Amino acid sequence: MALLVEYGCPECGTRTDRWVSRPLPETADCGRCAGTARRRFGGALLTRSPAPSAGSPSSGDGRTPAGGCGHGAGVPGTCTLTPTAARMLSARVRGDNRALDREIAHQESAIKAGTLDPAAPVTTQYSGGPLATQ
Repeated sequence: MALLVEYGCPECGTRTDRWVSRPLPETADCGRCAGTARRRFGGALLTRSPAPSAGSPSSGDGRTPAGGCGHGAGVPGTCTLTPTAARMLSARVRGDNRALDREIAHQESAIKAGTLDPAAPVTTQYSGGPLATQ
């Protein structure tokens, strides 16, 4: 059975979730810089996320948008979601109503501009993992 494991790259700071089988590998290739990412676990993952910055929706760390792999401000599994769904989930998990309001406004303006289809399913194929559906 595959498990969802978080890896962190010390070279570029990227955190990614990967589906892996037991025994869990200590390292994995970083998808951003091709460096060596190390498995993350323990109490450090249970800490509260930093406060979100004003402006466009982001993961809260100021480095990356909340929609891709390893994003979502400490919310595991956001790699299996579309960017809009990952940002909404992250804001809800953190209890961050300001980020939630910003993301709702961002999505409403994207719908009005025709760049976001509200009827589209929230699906994505995570490399090596199951298909995530709404």
